[in-house]
Amino acid sequence: MNAERETHETPAETPERPRPWLERPHAGVTLLLGLALLFWLCFALAGTFSPPEERIAGAEPVAHYAWIRSLVFDRDVDFENEYRALASGDVPAAGNPVDPDGRRTAPGWAPNRASLGPGVLWAPFLGLGHVTARLGGLPADGFSQPYHTAVFLANIVYGTAGALLAYAAFRARWGKRASALAAVGAWACSSALYYTYAREALPHACAFFAASLFLCAWLHLRTREALWAWAVIGGALGLAALVQWQSAAFVVIPAVDLLWRSSRVKLARFLACAAAAVLVFSPQMPCWQALYGTPILIPGGAGGAAWFHPAVFRVLFSAREGLFTWTPLMAAGLLGLGFCPKEDKRVCVALAAAVLIQVYLAACAGDAGASFGMRFLVPCAPLLGAGLAVLFSRRLASRPGWTAAVTAACVFWNALFVMQYAGLLDQLYLNEALYALSEEQQVSVDVLATMDRLPDGTTFDIEAFARANQFPRDAAPSLRQFIPDKLTVLLVFGRRVLGAGAPGLLTG
Repeated sequence: MNAERETHETPAETPERPRPWLERPHAGVTLLLGLALLFWLCFALAGTFSPPEERIAGAEPVAHYAWIRSLVFDRDVDFENEYRALASGDVPAAGNPVDPDGRRTAPGWAPNRASLGPGVLWAPFLGLGHVTARLGGLPADGFSQPYHTAVFLANIVYGTAGALLAYAAFRARWGKRASALAAVGAWACSSALYYTYAREALPHACAFFAASLFLCAWLHLRTREALWAWAVIGGALGLAALVQWQSAAFVVIPAVDLLWRSSRVKLARFLACAAAAVLVFSPQMPCWQALYGTPILIPGGAGGAAWFHPAVFRVLFSAREGLFTWTPLMAAGLLGLGFCPKEDKRVCVALAAAVLIQVYLAACAGDAGASFGMRFLVPCAPLLGAGLAVLFSRRLASRPGWTAAVTAACVFWNALFVMQYAGLLDQLYLNEALYALSEEQQVSVDVLATMDRLPDGTTFDIEAFARANQFPRDAAPSLRQFIPDKLTVLLVFGRRVLGAGAPGLLTG
């Protein structure tokens, strides 16, 4: 049901008023595409994102990329050469999941518990990277720079496409203005923004896209009687699960929706949905069979999950990675799902149930590791965006300016946070720490940087010192880093923009 109905009055009775910009055709699409380009420009000028120079490194990016590279180039599941070529030296040796010389599975291969889906979505872009490598005279082996760049460009496309799909999903039920602002909130005010332009080749932009696709399919097709419509919903659900396994729990959405109905054919619809989901997810099973000797696997293992002691407060409110702490507009989205009007009740209950299940799974899973906000819940951003659409559709008529202003402020805050997390202030933090240590040890900064032992006898490693004095990506930021330093981010970014030239636009 569209919450922003148009009134039908004759021109003689009431002069036609110009519609607000966000109600015009394609205005929401224009807004989202414009924001995508603006973010790319800003992060490039800040020097925090440069696809032509970024490399696939680190445990999780390497594990996800290894699937598609090994299947396409080597036609096997032997990941030793991928791990040896790509695994970064900054991955800890103890328990390193991408150690080429580490433990082996029962059939004798290096293990890989990453999901297959991100590689499948990256594949078309890697094809373009392959052509670029050949034309440029570079090794067409899946390891040269064009392949790395292709993955980062793919994440931009999938993150932006996820925002557009979220907008299309919301428009199936709510008005243009509410849907446009809610789509901006779901993407640009959530952790999905960072993972669209991340300096790591992480799969969360793909997960955001897949979740938005599923939500769009469900909201547009849920009122159809035909089984094919529910098969399409199930196919989108299967893709979301293939990209990020815990998204399989989104099956609760069509389940709640169908159980709420009195139709006698609801079981047939659910079976069509489930069968299509399994079919789309099924490529993962022969891969598991070849790698582990079994077609069914508990992703990541179940031994470390605290099923009866979920850390819900950590997931939602911790300074290190809390969903609401880092991305506060998501709390408004959950509020919108909880206090929805009667006509939206079935939709909102189904979405709220899915979000709460995901929160529980994240709370049981343990530490998320280094991440921008609660990365495990990035697929929930479109669902919480639906809650924003509910709120905005009720508030825009009375307070349109306030609604847009709050959304814009959250976008601005989140963009500053992305630049800060990506390292814009790291040199500033290091300089401050070096000068403080210089004063304490009574040694000049230039001399200090060359020492391996301080005057007081303490061992000193400048590289370790630098890592310890940057924005903490695997620990909670200080109060200063969390709030007051956002102004510093703005000032440093302004100086970089004023000093930037055209040649450095995309290379930082």
